[in-house]
Amino acid sequence: MLRRTLRRLGDITETYGSTASNIKGAARRQVTQFQFLVDRERAGALASGLDILRKHNVSLGQIFSRPFPYESKSKNITIFLEVNGLQSSPNVNAMLAELKQQHGHVVVINSYDTPWYPSAASDLDNLDQTTLAAGADLTDDPLNPHPGFHDQEYRARRRLITENAKSYKHGQPLPVVTYTDNEKFTWSTVWDRLTAMHATHACDQFNSIFSLLLETGTVKRECPPSLQEVSDFLNERTGFLIRPVTGLLTSRDFLNALAFRVFFSTQYLRHHSQPLYTPEPDLCHEIMGHAPLFADADFAAFSQTIGAASLGASDSDIERLARCYWYTVEFGLCKQRNQLRAYGAGLLSSFGELEYCLTDKPQFVPFDPFVAANDPFPITKYQPKYYVAESFKDAQKKMVAFAETLNKPFTLRYNEGSRRYGSYSTLSSSALSA
Repeated sequence: MLRRTLRRLGDITETYGSTASNIKGAARRQVTQFQFLVDRERAGALASGLDILRKHNVSLGQIFSRPFPYESKSKNITIFLEVNGLQSSPNVNAMLAELKQQHGHVVVINSYDTPWYPSAASDLDNLDQTTLAAGADLTDDPLNPHPGFHDQEYRARRRLITENAKSYKHGQPLPVVTYTDNEKFTWSTVWDRLTAMHATHACDQFNSIFSLLLETGTVKRECPPSLQEVSDFLNERTGFLIRPVTGLLTSRDFLNALAFRVFFSTQYLRHHSQPLYTPEPDLCHEIMGHAPLFADADFAAFSQTIGAASLGASDSDIERLARCYWYTVEFGLCKQRNQLRAYGAGLLSSFGELEYCLTDKPQFVPFDPFVAANDPFPITKYQPKYYVAESFKDAQKKMVAFAETLNKPFTLRYNEGSRRYGSYSTLSSSALSA
């Protein structure tokens, strides 16, 4: 129900449109990458080079070497270093000068300044959740009043649930919420309305995985699910994890998390007085809209592709990626057996727009990220245009091609085991494989 989620034009839409980050201490990444030669026969040669970094107060980011043939008779080995700081800064410049004096051959490969981005899933622990919109603190909007604003019991309940998200750290068990009778009523009411439409409106992958969620007892009509059980279900199939959040994230922070196959999810539910309406994301939207498809390998890869493209991206590119995300993960349609079916969570969790999107009222265009990235979308009404994917694999192929055109001074490599990204300039990547 993200369309209705964003109907209020105050803090919520401002947050969604923001390219900033709420990560504590996040500013810029200033990096210099260079190489120098080390005499492999001289004991302590590498250590003496690294000691020059310490002398000039330059911190080391990464260190690696080109694969070295065992039978090589070369006296020297090339060491690649990435340090924090720009080449133009006094301490880095002085360090490079002394290193060249001591080792002779020093080549600066790259020096760049980009927006900060997480390198590991655990970096998401630094998200400042005290400032997020649409969480514990509800806004009194006279033009679109929140159903729960004057219900003090409901507001206290949301504050209690969001407190758990604030203290959560990567790798910990997800907070357990024992849902009330009102919350169970809300869940089952939304469930009945949406599941009645899935067979005729949702894509095959969604219906297949939703059935499996039912068969395993991970979700059921009577009660909202355990976020831990849903996360375990996804992780076993595609490596996706769910992480609790207090409210609405900026585009940069939300997309950055997808790079690590991490999906931020709320745990509170909309107000029981209007179970078929919500002015912000809630558990119904997250579980009945987003979660199932993260268990599909092709959709998971597509989502991670958008996330990886967002790491270190410029503000303008974040805006373009957010539009691609909006037209796919939130409001995407796909072709199946010569028919249109919905896969976007904003459609799958909104019975009104789910019904509308397959009528002859909107416009349908082939998914092309180069077009979608520059196509502004309306927030306060049903979408007048939907982008149609041939398949999730085809959509990912197109997103990969689009991501390669983004102006970044580095490339990223992902380690699935550690859920970490290493950054390399194009030149150093080429050198390592030489």
